[in-house]
Amino acid sequence: MSQDHEIQYVDIDDLLLDPRNPRLPESIERTEREILGYMASQTSIEDLVSAIAQNGYFAGEPVIAVPHPASSEQEGSDDSQKYVVVEGNRRLTAVKILQDIDIIEHPGLRLREIYDNAIHRPSSIPVIVRASREAVIPYLGYRHITGVKEWEPLAKARYIYDLFILSNESDSPEDRYRFVAKQIGSRYDHIKRNLDALAAYRVIEENGYFGIRGLSESSIKFGVLMTAINDSNIGRYVGVCEEDDHGDFYPVHPIINHKVINVRNLHQLCRWIYEKKENGKSVLGESRNIRQLSHVLKNEKATKILIDGASLEYAHRQTEGVTEDLKQSLYEAEALISQAASVVAHVRYEDELLELARSMRENIKLIGNTLKDKQRQASEDDDAF
Repeated sequence: MSQDHEIQYVDIDDLLLDPRNPRLPESIERTEREILGYMASQTSIEDLVSAIAQNGYFAGEPVIAVPHPASSEQEGSDDSQKYVVVEGNRRLTAVKILQDIDIIEHPGLRLREIYDNAIHRPSSIPVIVRASREAVIPYLGYRHITGVKEWEPLAKARYIYDLFILSNESDSPEDRYRFVAKQIGSRYDHIKRNLDALAAYRVIEENGYFGIRGLSESSIKFGVLMTAINDSNIGRYVGVCEEDDHGDFYPVHPIINHKVINVRNLHQLCRWIYEKKENGKSVLGESRNIRQLSHVLKNEKATKILIDGASLEYAHRQTEGVTEDLKQSLYEAEALISQAASVVAHVRYEDELLELARSMRENIKLIGNTLKDKQRQASEDDDAF
């Protein structure tokens, strides 16, 4: 087991699952048995076990491992050396199951059937041994952050944090973000966005998910949280950025100092995003409504209305954002109507088309008349002044 990068076959018993795997929930005890149980039950392992059982282990997909610190310090033969697999934990789990299905508690009927009918039960698999975890991290980034086998958002953020802590603490936060971005071929803003959301998530986790029913590490939509607090108005509300006297936003760095986060407001945001009402929907509803929430949180009166229990739609009507939304809708409608006008001479007549055109005309008249009334009212207000 000497040369770094060289593919070697290693006994399954000498390969350990990675307790620092970013996909593992914090609630999982970092023992081999607990990790195996989680990987077997939560990562759709059956198809992978079946493929290896029927076809054998594909030699073109070696796992990547690093020497286990404890066994590396032991003196003796190579037989005592253990390795931690930092890339390929699902494959290792599948092979360990094929060796002994009883290593996991309560295997499902399908998994038991696959095990009983297995043609292949690999006792060793191809491994690339690297000298240290740090040597593997950039590869994992390309594969799971910007590559073809992407992790779920929370696992990505945890991995990015693992890279972040390898950066020089004496550097500025911005330079540390750039260090991480360079390691995985990403952008500075993408790194900061992930780390801001991870800092907020940790506060949520530390506060027991604020007691929101059904909210947990496995159910939280981390991507929605990240998108929300990346918005300047929502970010200011929870404390991941601040606004100066000129209305310009500037970043703070909650991944370095989580105390900048406004816990009360983060609690409120989580309730709007995740807490289900009697109709089964949250106040936010769909993630596309984050823009409306941003407009509300920019307006003190609308924010209070929303906190007091009004719907997001009603609170949004109290803001300037509703005017911007109307303007955008009209621009989009005008473009579509222009497109329809360019082809109407070439279509055959249908009653349905005429009815649609009449309905549109009525709506256009309503919008036009309403805007004229507002124009007249504005003129009267000017004259009164």
